[in-house]
Amino acid sequence: MTASSERHLSADSFAAYLHSGAPIEHPLPGPPRLHLFIDPHRVRIGLRGPAGPREVPVATGLEHVTVRAVHHDQQRMIEIEISDARLFTDAYPVLCAVADRVQLDRKSITAALTETLRRLGHLLRPHGALARETEIGLLGELSILAGLARTIGPEAGLDSWRGGHGEEHDFGLSEHDIEVKTTTSERRAHWIASLTQLEPTGERPLWLVSYQVTGAGSDGRTLPDLIDRVRTLFPGAVEGDRFDSRLREAGWHDRYAATCHHRWRLRTTPAAFAVTTRFPRLSARLLETAGVDLARVTDARYRLDLNGWPVDELPAPLDAALATAQLELR
Repeated sequence: MTASSERHLSADSFAAYLHSGAPIEHPLPGPPRLHLFIDPHRVRIGLRGPAGPREVPVATGLEHVTVRAVHHDQQRMIEIEISDARLFTDAYPVLCAVADRVQLDRKSITAALTETLRRLGHLLRPHGALARETEIGLLGELSILAGLARTIGPEAGLDSWRGGHGEEHDFGLSEHDIEVKTTTSERRAHWIASLTQLEPTGERPLWLVSYQVTGAGSDGRTLPDLIDRVRTLFPGAVEGDRFDSRLREAGWHDRYAATCHHRWRLRTTPAAFAVTTRFPRLSARLLETAGVDLARVTDARYRLDLNGWPVDELPAPLDAALATAQLELR
């Protein structure tokens, strides 16, 4: 057996527990301590473990998968719940994969779940289909990557791109973090996926860069065109392989090029906003200060409308990168 299989109940043992009708709390070996639970009275199974500092639940968008913050044994925890008995057998390996990413890869529970579901989505997505949300998001991220590669250097630019690593922010530089949001809306309005997405990391200032794109005719650029253009910035074998790897982790595969024909261009000039205490956003800290019991807020996703919100002056290196980046979608 593999090390992973030795850590978990076998499929037969799990099925036996299910059929017994008895509630169980099965601890998984290794830190942090995780528990697989079967709760027949409430018709649910799941995974529970300690919440990280300021870790909050994430919205999965799935009908039968719920993530919530709970207090268990006098400790704040994150709980993943599967609530459809017909799915318990198929969901069990998913919970095991999440547990492995937490205990073996040292990810938070929410990041491990997000990464597991994202990879499953890639596996199950029909051949040749790229989610439009992924396509739009990559337009902004790749433009910023190109701008950074051309201003601070290819290696440093690539190092800063988090891609699909499940990090809170899209780019992490030595002195700044950047969250890139791209929308096709006529208003500068963006979906924020969690209470942590607009939280600065440590002492590094966080910038939100807002892109508005629109469909274009022959003068626009397809996502495959943009990828090919950005790939030329990493001509070395090592950097090229790293770029392709990050791109795959962000959801792209070369087979999508056959069906990804929509042309895009900038609707407006990209805008940058310093995410400071005056910036409009929701965070766990703000809600706690307002007296909100976060254990009762199981999911948070909100739309942020920045139309008319004053832009901020970027530091010189970032300003140069953004000025260069926007040329990719002109």
